[in-house]
Amino acid sequence: MFKKVLSTTVLGISALGVMAANAAAPGVYVTGQLGYANTHMGDKTDTTNIDNNTSFHFHPNNGNDTNLSNNGLAGRIALGYQFNPNFALEAGYLRLSSTRVAGTSFKPLNVGQGTFTLQQNVIDLLAKGIIPISAKFNLYGKAGLAYVNTAISSNIPTIPPIQGNLNGVTDVARYKLAPEVALGVSYDLTSNVSVDTSWSHIQAFGKSRPGNIDFVAVGLSYNFG
Repeated sequence: MFKKVLSTTVLGISALGVMAANAAAPGVYVTGQLGYANTHMGDKTDTTNIDNNTSFHFHPNNGNDTNLSNNGLAGRIALGYQFNPNFALEAGYLRLSSTRVAGTSFKPLNVGQGTFTLQQNVIDLLAKGIIPISAKFNLYGKAGLAYVNTAISSNIPTIPPIQGNLNGVTDVARYKLAPEVALGVSYDLTSNVSVDTSWSHIQAFGKSRPGNIDFVAVGLSYNFG
């Protein structure tokens, strides 16, 4: 019995030693992520709704492109500080896809070709909790705040031209603060380099909110510790 307890203790201490040896040392780290984002902006930027709130009517050149949905490729970079193997803070910038719809605008006694454009990006500040599950694998969760920038604009050279911001017409705030959470798993290639895969969710609330953002990505991190 004593031998079993002793063996278990030795194995446990050895495992902890291996995990500690492979864990990222406290210090500054940088990370880059690339993946797919669903911004849920299609319903909020339908050109039919824009028509109903303006003095002109817009007909997309491609009849299927009736909204400014910008789902697609997205990338995030972040700078963080890891305090210990289980906790870190990071600030990041998420760049979402932009989209543009070209069409014809009909205004009383006026016809013109032009475009509607949607651009979005996010700045976030997140706390990161890390749970080692083996010598090299880690589970992590993040929670914090995201500052969402949504720019909806038009450029239609009628007389007079219809140019500028359309956030008011679409009832989508240009800037919005929203909570953000993320879940992921990482693998330590070395004590300084790791790869990960994750899902992030930004949930906007309140009046004139943009669509919620879901971002699924793979990433690469380097710890300078």
